[in-house]
Amino acid sequence: MRPFVRWFTALTAAVCALPGAPAVAAAGVPDARADDGSHVVAETTVDGDGRVLDLTVRSTGIGAYAMVRLILPQDWAARRWPAIYLLAGETRLQDYRGWSANTDVRQLADDAGVLVVMPGSGSAGFFSDWWNYGKDLALNQWETFTAVELPQLIDRGYRGDGRRAAAGLSLGGYGALELAARRPGVFRYAASFSGNVNPAGPTGELLTDAIVTSARLDPEALWGDRRREAARWEAHDPLVNADRLRGTELYLSAGNGLPGPLDAKLPIDVLPGAMLLEFLCGAQTTALAGRLRALGVPMTADLYGPGTHQWAYWQQQLHKTWPRMLQVLAS
Repeated sequence: MRPFVRWFTALTAAVCALPGAPAVAAAGVPDARADDGSHVVAETTVDGDGRVLDLTVRSTGIGAYAMVRLILPQDWAARRWPAIYLLAGETRLQDYRGWSANTDVRQLADDAGVLVVMPGSGSAGFFSDWWNYGKDLALNQWETFTAVELPQLIDRGYRGDGRRAAAGLSLGGYGALELAARRPGVFRYAASFSGNVNPAGPTGELLTDAIVTSARLDPEALWGDRRREAARWEAHDPLVNADRLRGTELYLSAGNGLPGPLDAKLPIDVLPGAMLLEFLCGAQTTALAGRLRALGVPMTADLYGPGTHQWAYWQQQLHKTWPRMLQVLAS
């Protein structure tokens, strides 16, 4: 392991919380399958009024079970609904429960008239179909799960109407843009909050290696060796493929890694890792914003200066983007 990756992995471990156990199975699973046979095998009610569900999905693409938290709109059974997908960061940072545990998305969803879909992304799924993961292990096709299997299950089993927006934090921010570029039309709107949006670049490669290594996986299993498989790495890079984002409404945000107005309560032992992560993601986000401007691809950027890699800023960004996501889905 390279010295930087070893040091960075130790720092990110201070920022990250380990995931909890999956939900317990319950009855009431809809009889719906994705084209490849993926289906929900368990549905657990999380809240008292039955509008927050944890779904256990048997994914053909991943070759394993995946968890999804789903918030249903009021009067859910009355009609079909658009959906907002909130994408998780790497599991060591948070999992499918992270958005509902760390933001007020439940309150935002109460009167919004949308499904809110919050999938997990594995220990470091990268929202990608891994290239060299190993035939004796799970297939690890997280792009297929998030952009194909799950939308089919939501539309067929939970009254989705095919209109979708996506927002993600950290690795989920990368995922929102990655999927928008590689799967045009799946999302009408894609927002990245503090995303690793240039993984094929020098700092992005180090960050990508560190994230995969921290999950005790082989970085070369993702897209191969960076030098020998350069084209494969670049094919999964939103900055390299910025022109493919044309046609999707885009929102980018990040801080510069310096402590900002929302960092006063951040534990001192967490601060160095949160600063470094945001510095790297902020630089990549700034570069992507510049690239999109140069190409004439419309987007909105909030490069807000001081701020670190933590939930207080992502809660703020969720509030900034929520009204526009609803407008785009209503059009």
